[in-house]
Amino acid sequence: MSRSARPWLPALAALAMLAGCSRQAPVSPHAEWLIHSRIVFLMQDLTTARVALPPSQFRLVFPYIAGDLYGAPTTGDFVQPVIGADYRLDMDLNASLPALLVSLEPTDFSLPNLTIEPSQARIARLAPLALEPDGIEQVGRVEWVDSATRQPLMLLYVDRAARLSGEIDSGGKPLRYDLRMAAPGYYWVARQTSQDGDVYRVVPWPSQVLLAITPLK
Repeated sequence: MSRSARPWLPALAALAMLAGCSRQAPVSPHAEWLIHSRIVFLMQDLTTARVALPPSQFRLVFPYIAGDLYGAPTTGDFVQPVIGADYRLDMDLNASLPALLVSLEPTDFSLPNLTIEPSQARIARLAPLALEPDGIEQVGRVEWVDSATRQPLMLLYVDRAARLSGEIDSGGKPLRYDLRMAAPGYYWVARQTSQDGDVYRVVPWPSQVLLAITPLK
């Protein structure tokens, strides 16, 4: 058959070239979602060091609280960090994103007066737990901590641009939430002190975070 009898060949070749280009240009992962951290053992003030548990005496799991900031975890443990014998911890939140997206739930705050706009926005907080090596009892409380300031942090995922806001009473003082998230993704959240009372806000991505395990009591 002659080339002129096969007019579809140029179009087919062009499609093949486009397909090849698309395979060579995958969506780039978020570099900041590669978290290089370290497990530390601190007292409740997040400053005073305490004796570290040997790695054989605890295990870490990384579930999420979907649809709320607080409460019991609602997802499985699908974040798989690499934990070294020197307590270094590396995790890739890009790799676990597909599992997180199918685990998101409608936002339904347990605290009164909190709202999110748009109301369809879904959130999830990564809430690590330190458990017995062969059981389910907690051996300590776990918090993300800014290495430079020792400020406790929350790591929150939102599936679209959204604003989380509201005000609650905290020990007779107002505690406000004013989280402005410009796009889907992960955000670090911290409690800040102001003249008008404490407020939770999104903060810049820390240069280094620690995963602190503190006593239960």
